[in-house]
Amino acid sequence: MQADGIAKVFGHGATQVEALRGIDFELFAGECLGLLGPNGSGKSTTIKLVLGALRPSKGSVVVFGGPAGRRQARAWTGYVPEEARRFGALSGRETVHLFARLQGVSGRANRKHRVEEALELVELTPKARAQRVVTYSRGMARRLAMAAAWVHEPRLLVLDEPTSGLDPLGTESLLRLLERHKRRDGAVLLSTHDRVTATVACDRALVLAAGKIVMQGDMKQLLSGDDSPSLISLMRKTGGDE
Repeated sequence: MQADGIAKVFGHGATQVEALRGIDFELFAGECLGLLGPNGSGKSTTIKLVLGALRPSKGSVVVFGGPAGRRQARAWTGYVPEEARRFGALSGRETVHLFARLQGVSGRANRKHRVEEALELVELTPKARAQRVVTYSRGMARRLAMAAAWVHEPRLLVLDEPTSGLDPLGTESLLRLLERHKRRDGAVLLSTHDRVTATVACDRALVLAAGKIVMQGDMKQLLSGDDSPSLISLMRKTGGDE
C-alpha cells in the first residue's frame, strides 16, 4: 500500500482541526510498519484512511492497486480495533466462525480448520473457545479479536493498540501471529504505545506528532540512534483523541 501526501481536516472555520498534515509512506509485503507517537498525533486517523473508513482531505491512499476502502481491499484486510466489539451471546469459536463466513472462507472443512488454527495461534484453550464471549476478560477478548481478523488469511493486518489489556502470554501470542503472517508475505500496519512490542514486531516505524512525520526509519536504528531519547519521550506522552 502507498499513501501520498495524505491530509485530513475535521470541522470548519474556527472549529477546524488538522489531524494529518500531508504524510507519505509505503508498506511492503512481508514487513511490519509501526505507527508511533502520542495520543492526538494522527495514528488512528491514518488507520481509518487506510481502511477507507475516512476519506483524505488531500492526497491519496492506494491499497492493493486501488483506492482504500474498495471491496477487494476490504476482503484482503484484517482489522483489530482498539476496542473490539464483543458478540456476547456467541462462544469464542462461534465468533471466529462467523467472521470466517463473513470474509468468504469457503468449504465447511476448510472453514473449521481455519477457525481452529486461528484460535490455537492466539492460545485460546478448548475450554475458552467454548465459553460465551460475555464471560471473557479484556485480554481474552483481544486475543479473540486477533483470531477473527486473521482467520481469512488477509494480505494486510491493521492493528490499533493490539497489546492493550494483554498479559505477557497474550503479547507473545500476538508476536507469534505477526511473525507467521510476515513469513507468508503478509503486511502489517501496527499502531502502538508499547515500546517493547514496537521494537520486537516492527521492521520500520513512522513517528507522528501533531499530524506530521517527525521521525522514520528502521525500528532498531531509531531506538539505538541519537534520536532515541526523543522517540521514547514521544511514545510516553498522552493527550487528546485522534
